[in-house]
Amino acid sequence: MKIGILGSGAMGCLFGAAFHRAGHDVTLIDVNQPHLDAINAHGLELDTRAGVEHLPIPARLPADATGPFDLVLVFTKTFHTEGALAGIAHAIGENTHLLSLQNGLGNDRKLAGVVSDDRVMVGASMLPSDLEGPGKVRSHGEGYSKLYPAFGGDPAMAQAVADALTAGGLPAQLDPDIHAAIWSKAIFNAAMNPMCALTRRTPGFLGASEEARATIRAVVEEGVAAAHAHGVMIDAQPIHDLTQVSMTDHADHEASMLQDVKAGRRTEVDAINGAIVKAAAEKGLSAPVTQTLWHLVKLEEAKLA
Repeated sequence: MKIGILGSGAMGCLFGAAFHRAGHDVTLIDVNQPHLDAINAHGLELDTRAGVEHLPIPARLPADATGPFDLVLVFTKTFHTEGALAGIAHAIGENTHLLSLQNGLGNDRKLAGVVSDDRVMVGASMLPSDLEGPGKVRSHGEGYSKLYPAFGGDPAMAQAVADALTAGGLPAQLDPDIHAAIWSKAIFNAAMNPMCALTRRTPGFLGASEEARATIRAVVEEGVAAAHAHGVMIDAQPIHDLTQVSMTDHADHEASMLQDVKAGRRTEVDAINGAIVKAAAEKGLSAPVTQTLWHLVKLEEAKLA
């Protein structure tokens, strides 16, 4: 497959590397020029528990991406989705499939505005990855990914993508109940990301605090209630378990929202906590702890002005 990774930060590079290892024609696409320059000059440096690799994957600005792609994997920040896809419109053909593994809720509808519904896939990935510097990505920790056509239909392309990722070292599987997986990840992120961002600490710090653990538990329960109200009957316990894994196995991982706050960038809190609060309100529910974290992170963003 000819694959474009739209948004080639920490996660995009991790997935691009997997497709590259599996023998596919991969292009990393981003607007971070020093990052692109470093990759083109020295290869993508990927540090995993298996060791350090230097992978010769081409990295391009959106305008320089050449298509048509068979698959575009969307890993941009959620608020950049439409603009980023518009930037590579010339490389999206009549058979191009789009896959979002982005954070939050509602990404499927954004992709459906670009290609037909049958070419939209969505997924959730529970893999840690950090951008250590231009052209350098570190991923120490275990995880998995799930994906499926967003609106049903033939899963053949989704299966091909999952097989390619697995062959490239990132275990992936099809999940017909993909929207439950997306809700579960959004709830996990709503609990962990703002707490890391607001305390300027990694999950290990949160695990040592009973106040932090109680707040995290409350957000998970609020999110699960909102999901149930929308007919997504997920179980809270696996999400609680994932938060515990985050606080132990991934104790030093810098959550994306923490990275954004430290760098003075806008976060994805609207698509995560904000989306859950709004989904709850649509069904007459409140999510006060989730909402408080949303508002506090928005105050952090207001400092940027």
